[in-house]
Order: sequence, then structure tokens, then C-alpha cells
Amino acid sequence: MSLHRLLGFTAGVPDPEAVAGYYTEMGLTGDPTAGFAGSDGGTAIRLAESDVRRLHRVEVGCESEADLVAIASRLSDGEANVTITDGMVVVVDDATKVEFAVLVVPAAPAPAPAELAPVNAPGATVRPNRRAPAVFQAARAPRRLGHMVIGTPSIGATRDLLVQGLGFKVSDEVEGIITFLRCSTDHHNVALVESPVPLLQHYSFECDDIDHAGHSATKLLRGDADRHTWGMGRHFAGSNFYWYLRDPAGSYVEFYADMDQITDDEAWDSVGRTTFDLEHVANAWGPEIPLEFIVPPDLAVLEAAWRR
Repeated sequence: MSLHRLLGFTAGVPDPEAVAGYYTEMGLTGDPTAGFAGSDGGTAIRLAESDVRRLHRVEVGCESEADLVAIASRLSDGEANVTITDGMVVVVDDATKVEFAVLVVPAAPAPAPAELAPVNAPGATVRPNRRAPAVFQAARAPRRLGHMVIGTPSIGATRDLLVQGLGFKVSDEVEGIITFLRCSTDHHNVALVESPVPLLQHYSFECDDIDHAGHSATKLLRGDADRHTWGMGRHFAGSNFYWYLRDPAGSYVEFYADMDQITDDEAWDSVGRTTFDLEHVANAWGPEIPLEFIVPPDLAVLEAAWRR
């Protein structure tokens, strides 16, 4: 795969200061212009002021100028609105009006391995006479932005642009409902869901393990219990643990751990990929998906803004 990672995105929000404060509370570092990142650095979220929440731009890294040439050629053949500059190709998705930019950047350095604590299990006591170390932990910054979910009025059109044009790969999908795409070894970096208007449905931060995710979410809930949206649970697509909270702009933030990794496309297609259908769209276990996750409370406001 010529693409190798998600670099970040730019979101328009009505109150950048409130969202920036939320990110600081999460433990992210940075600022709205340079971007906010987790403890592993790299992938960043930039903020811009907007009358309603919306996604402006998504950036993806590729390996070489030759990759850019190939991407630009595919996009031009598809009559897309393409801008080509030194070291970058930018295309606007007609369905969502989001700019997708591909840049030549070095591969991300390998992250420091997580220090996973020993876990007691039936017939396997590996931590005798001691409490689990996780109970003494405090909330800490998540590792990195791992993926995002984009609401689009045309999944097919946006999917074709990202797959046929930019070179994303499909990991799982239920046609017309949700598509999981990857530009790295993560099971998904961008997912697409059907939506009446374009929107940033949610974005997700990787944690070391389920306890890291739990501590991070709990800290935010203790600050404001109304931030809770959905979780704890485990998804079927990607297999990851999840816990979702609401950010001040109205998008959802996910803390996740234990995501499927696809290092060999043939192996995934032959032994990893299994039937993925409506029964598994929400999760393998956990609370039922809340209605607001499907129909956002501010949908009427967003629809009015897009009509304008």
C-alpha cells in the first residue's frame, strides 16, 4: 500500500476555545493551529471557527512522489477536482465537500510498546496476593488519533473517491450503510456512514488497553456526566473495545483499545475477514447503540446550515 497512515484532520467548530479546553482535559498537547496530538505525537486535529460543526480537511501520508503521480493520474481520469503541488495532491469530495490531501511523509516511528499488566484468569493465577496494577493508574493522554467516521450523503461516491482514487483499502462493509477503509495496518482509519448531510460523526483515540480507555473516559465523565454517549463495549468490525463521549461541538470521541491489525491483505481476506452484516454493525457485546449516535441531536441545525 502506497498510503501508510492517517495524518490528521481539520474540523470547523462554533467554539474552538471550548473544544481546545476539552482536548487539554483529555491530555492532548498542542493548539488549534498546529494541532492537538496524543502522547505518541504525529497525527493531529486542527480547529477552525465555523457557524456549525463540519469537517474541512483530512490528511493522509504516502511513501513517495511516484505515489502522488499515480494518485493524481487516477483522480484526473475520474474527472475529480484535483490540485497538484510539490509534495501534495488535494481533491475535494463532491458528496461531503471535504478536502482530502495526500502528502509525501516518512513512515511514523514505531511506538514504544505498551507495558501490559499480568491478568488473572480461571486456572491461570499470574498475580497472586496482589491488586491489579490498573486500579492504581490515573487517566493519561491517549496514544494517537487512530480513525474517524465521516457522514456522507453518498457513501458510494465518497467510497469510490477514497478507494479508486486515493488508494484506501476496504476492510469490512455493509453496502449503503457503513464502509470501513484503511490507509495503514489498522483495520480502519476512515469509515463512511450514510448521512443526510456531511458531518464528522466520530473520531477515535487509541489507548494501551481497556483500563487506559476506561480511566480516560472516566476522567471526562467526572468533569461532566452528560458527556457519556455509548459504551463500554466491543465492536465486531475491528474487534476493538470502545467507549464514546460527546465533545463540546457535538461530535463523538471514542477511546479504543485492541484494534485488529492487517499486515497481509491476502491473509486478512482468506482467514481474517468474516461475514459482516447488520447484526454486527453496532458491536459484539455492550449496550445497544443509542439513537443519537444514528440521528444526531443537532441534525436539523446542520441541515439548515447546509441548505444555506
